[in-house]
Amino acid sequence: MITQVALPREIHFGRGIRNRLVAALPPGPVLFIAGSHAGKRIREEVLPRLGSWPCRLICGVSPEPPLEEVEAALAAGRELGTVAVVGWGGGSAIDVAKSVAVLLPCPGSVADYFYGRSTIPGKGAFFAALPTTAGTGAELTSNAVLRDPATGIKQSLRGGDMFADLALIDPELVYDCPPPVIAASGFDALTQAIESFLSRRATQVSRLLAGQAAELLLSHLLPAYRNDRTKIDKVTEGSMLGAAAFGQSGLGAVHGLAHPIGSILHVPHGVCCAILLPTILHWNLEVAREPFAELANRLSGQSPEELIETIARLREELGLPSDFKGYRLAPEHYPFILANCRSGSMKCNPRELSDHDVTQILEELS
Repeated sequence: MITQVALPREIHFGRGIRNRLVAALPPGPVLFIAGSHAGKRIREEVLPRLGSWPCRLICGVSPEPPLEEVEAALAAGRELGTVAVVGWGGGSAIDVAKSVAVLLPCPGSVADYFYGRSTIPGKGAFFAALPTTAGTGAELTSNAVLRDPATGIKQSLRGGDMFADLALIDPELVYDCPPPVIAASGFDALTQAIESFLSRRATQVSRLLAGQAAELLLSHLLPAYRNDRTKIDKVTEGSMLGAAAFGQSGLGAVHGLAHPIGSILHVPHGVCCAILLPTILHWNLEVAREPFAELANRLSGQSPEELIETIARLREELGLPSDFKGYRLAPEHYPFILANCRSGSMKCNPRELSDHDVTQILEELS
């Protein structure tokens, strides 16, 4: 078996590791793209150390960033003459920054590349990623999840070389996350680790990483939600390892369904994952019992069925919903979901799900 591992050029993990950013930046104009709460820290900790370097800070990236925001940030980057882009925030901020960095030298609109009308040729500007949530894994992946409000389509921008030149994963940046964000983003990370382990494309390397990630996340997410900082460190580490895993293996039906459901119903991505994961695991058990049993034994010494119950119980303890009733999922939404769930994630799912199967799952969770 040939195994290839693709990751950012440098990954640094640990408390205070964000302080390595300035020394790593190439000289020249820097564009910072940040979440709503990261701007203050950037102004206080980073900008004074850059001295006279031209900089611009864009704050408050929307969740599930629309193409228009990426287009505006790209225009700002070109106007500045940007040589380095820093994404500092949750997955949305990092995905916008990643998109801007790779598209800076490219002609045309963001939509041209989002819909595949044009191809990203290669590497863009220097790109550094500093996550402030422990969940999405965007700092380690080579795609950016964006949304077109005009069509309702949420999918990945891909192409060229979108890996970060530098990923600085500092658990201290996660300490300010409100508990609901810790819960939702952590469940996203747990889902990624489990789906990576069960993926059709899983390798020995990806399963090694995914198993360790799932173990850290399942053991430490609840105390992290209760603001135990040593456990937030562990959840952040688990998120990092899970992202490294699924970058090699792909994901599964939870993520295949979460993107269109989140887009049409405006459900936060981590909440979508929490609702879908136990149900999808039950569906996959028929064809993936052997790897699932291996994972369940490692995580809890339980059977796969008992592990699914443990995951459902954790979801309840974290205050996350068990269905989409609160979001009013209804049959009129099914055609859009069916038309837009056949992503690369769905292709990695261990069990093939027909439209009838997906409809049954949606009915079960409506």
